[in-house]
Amino acid sequence: MIYGTLPATVYPVMLQYLNMEGTAIVSTSVLLNLPWSFKVFYGILSDCFPIFGYRRRPFMIIGWTVCAIMLLIMACSKMGKPYYEDRSLRDKKPSLYTDADKLLIHEDAADSGGKFVVLMMLAAVGYVGADVAADGIVVELAQREPEAVRGTAQTTIYFVRTVFMTFAQCMTGFLFNGEQYGGDFSFSLTFPQLMIILVVVCVPTVPLTWFFIKEEKHPGMNIGNYFADFWELLQSRAMYQVIAYKFFSGIFERFSITAASPMASYWAGVTPINETIAGVLGNIVFAVILFATGKYGLHWNWRWMHAYTLVAVIVMDSIATFLTTWDVVRSQWFWLGPPVLEQLPAGVGFIVATYVVVELAGEGNEGAVYGLLTTVSNLSSPFASTITKNVDANFKITNKDIQEDSHEVRMDVTYALILMYVINLCGLFWLPLLPSQKKETQELKAKGGKNKWIGIFTVFYLCFSLSWSVMVNIMSIYP
Repeated sequence: MIYGTLPATVYPVMLQYLNMEGTAIVSTSVLLNLPWSFKVFYGILSDCFPIFGYRRRPFMIIGWTVCAIMLLIMACSKMGKPYYEDRSLRDKKPSLYTDADKLLIHEDAADSGGKFVVLMMLAAVGYVGADVAADGIVVELAQREPEAVRGTAQTTIYFVRTVFMTFAQCMTGFLFNGEQYGGDFSFSLTFPQLMIILVVVCVPTVPLTWFFIKEEKHPGMNIGNYFADFWELLQSRAMYQVIAYKFFSGIFERFSITAASPMASYWAGVTPINETIAGVLGNIVFAVILFATGKYGLHWNWRWMHAYTLVAVIVMDSIATFLTTWDVVRSQWFWLGPPVLEQLPAGVGFIVATYVVVELAGEGNEGAVYGLLTTVSNLSSPFASTITKNVDANFKITNKDIQEDSHEVRMDVTYALILMYVINLCGLFWLPLLPSQKKETQELKAKGGKNKWIGIFTVFYLCFSLSWSVMVNIMSIYP
């Protein structure tokens, strides 16, 4: 619920209400997902430092408590004035604004969004901590499954999560479709009011976690031995090869364009509720992919699954973006279609990553291994977004540029889109690093050997990318 709601507020609140720049919108999305890049540290904590003998439940409770506090602070905070007091000014080119028009525009509105972005990020720190502890339990359960059906439990759990994320997105889109959020409803909630709803949802998870999650006491892993074993694992070819695939392919495939949200708002006229409906449809596609893969595709070739879906989505997405850019077709439903289909490679990549984790995790380090590989996968996204912002700074694709909609702006958008698609396709060059199935993963783990220097290099590039992504994206919110 919370994981589905907070990111869903970015488009109606941060873009439509506060009119934050496309680069700031990208940074906001990155910061909301950035805590997922620290999953490995959460995993180490839960594996090595049990609280009262329990490695999972206390960390889940702490996480949900932190999340509830951040939500409560946002519920008690006030949102500033909207960027446009008169919404009709959005449809007017900035070069045509009169002095009277400028009085109805609050240029400093976007600055008030930074506080809420940071609080949402801290709420995410809480629920990610709870999620990592729960992941440790999931991996332990999955490893008890026979090989023929291994992965069924994970698929079922993530299917349920997707269903509730879908409900959360529906709620957010419906409640934030008022005129001040770019919609056409005569009513809407304020951002603090939505946070009150989330507080009511979040607080009961604390007692529910303690009484309904069954866990045996565990002394925890010896921290010295744990890190020694973890370092041995990082030096193994199976681990550093899969890490390299997840990180580098993720950078290429998640390279995007900063003008995507302004294009959706100003050119395609996407309303919050329809953006939500598209997100819901995307979640349905994601859930179907999880279900189909778990039921029929446990033995499909992982490499070909990913390659087919990625190429197909790029082709369909390019048709929609180019026709919108050159005003051949500017329809919100035409624009929203490709993002729904983008859940195909996302779902395939997500579930394949969980299968790989189960094959590589050893007894006792499940949380850290799961956290490390999902950290790498999640880390590639903010790093790719950071590179995207630096590259797109060379093009005229700011909010005001998109509003002007000149030939020069359209050409710059076209160049940025072509660059994006070429880089996305280059991500396929990393596919040979991904084992093709569970058997090949086990063989790589058993016979792949070790290399200390590659292990050191792996630690270096992961630490560098994490530090750079955190610094650059926070500076984008608070320039």
